[in-house]
Amino acid sequence: MPKGVTFNDNKGPVTIIDEGGSARPSILGKLIEIIATSDQTEVNLDRDPAEIDVKINFNDLTNHKWIIEEYIQSSLLIDESIEALNQTILNGSTKLKRQMKAFYNRALDKYSINRSPFDLDKLKLNSDSIVGEVISLTKRFVKNSADLKQGYFEEDIDHGVSLITSYSIIECIVLENPNDHN
Repeated sequence: MPKGVTFNDNKGPVTIIDEGGSARPSILGKLIEIIATSDQTEVNLDRDPAEIDVKINFNDLTNHKWIIEEYIQSSLLIDESIEALNQTILNGSTKLKRQMKAFYNRALDKYSINRSPFDLDKLKLNSDSIVGEVISLTKRFVKNSADLKQGYFEEDIDHGVSLITSYSIIECIVLENPNDHN
């Protein structure tokens, strides 16, 4: 007989995870497979740091700034992996962005952030928690992906999820584009 769970005086969001179900192929799993098997030999710093800084400052991201550093250090790997994904799966990057946008929307819902009109102040107050939630949702999704067979380590998954999340932030799929709120 199932037992109930009671939360008294809850002060924040509570997430209950049901890990049941069967593994299915996913775009995120495929991209992490590409990242994990890539040979990263050089670092491309072609991105404009001021533009990245503007996005980070606009969204008041503080605790998860490290994820952007991972992006800057691995931007060539990310770009090449996205290109490989598009060669492997028709419109793979579009499908990836759609999935990451869904994770972002779920995180906004979890923190009761209105989208119409957009509650930018509440987003800024919760930006680090929202990024943390997107990371959590992405990792959970990938771990249930049939694409990740034996041979991939937890560290590969963590690194890949960090890179995909940072890519999503830079592409303004996760968090808000300052140009959309002038």
